[in-house]
Amino acid sequence: MRALCLAILSLAVATPAFATDCTDQVLAAFAKQRASKAFRVEFSQPSAEGDVHMTIDYMPPDRMLQTVTSPAMPGEQQTMLVGNRAFAGTSGTLEELLPQFTQSILAEANQAMFAPPKGLSNFECLGQAKLDGQEFTAYRTIGKTPETDPSKTLARTIYVDPATGLPAFNVVARPADGDKSLLKVKYSYPTDIDIVAPTNAPVQKLQ
Repeated sequence: MRALCLAILSLAVATPAFATDCTDQVLAAFAKQRASKAFRVEFSQPSAEGDVHMTIDYMPPDRMLQTVTSPAMPGEQQTMLVGNRAFAGTSGTLEELLPQFTQSILAEANQAMFAPPKGLSNFECLGQAKLDGQEFTAYRTIGKTPETDPSKTLARTIYVDPATGLPAFNVVARPADGDKSLLKVKYSYPTDIDIVAPTNAPVQKLQ
């Protein structure tokens, strides 16, 4: 599940060149996010057992807490990074991971906290748009080729809070489906995020 977040957020959307390219504004919003004291990423994905919900809290430069809930799993499945130490477990009962497993978690966290999200290119300005009852500044990139079935064309829309300049939503959908989204990622910026390494956590044992 750790790799699922990056894979989904970088969902490929082939992009043509737009007459009005507002990509710089989108990149600036995500750069401001990475400069935040802390930020949260949330999204859900359907599964055979029910919706899988993922919440990831980031505290740059080196702290992350991922929580996954699913009807198919007992309790909350958590993965934590604090400095060069990583922990994993269920509902707050965590064990410290061995270094060979920590490195992949560290790489994924660094990608989220220090690198622009993948797939951000060739955005056009949509202007003001409303989502979930709130007004945002919206940007959209649409992938389409002559061979593409219009019903399968994907569009990514980034919604930016005009008051803060921070990303609020990242939505991937087929324009033909109206308001129905394939993926809806929510970004928020709680002031109470605090990621602290557990005390006396046992070290993971290889099976």
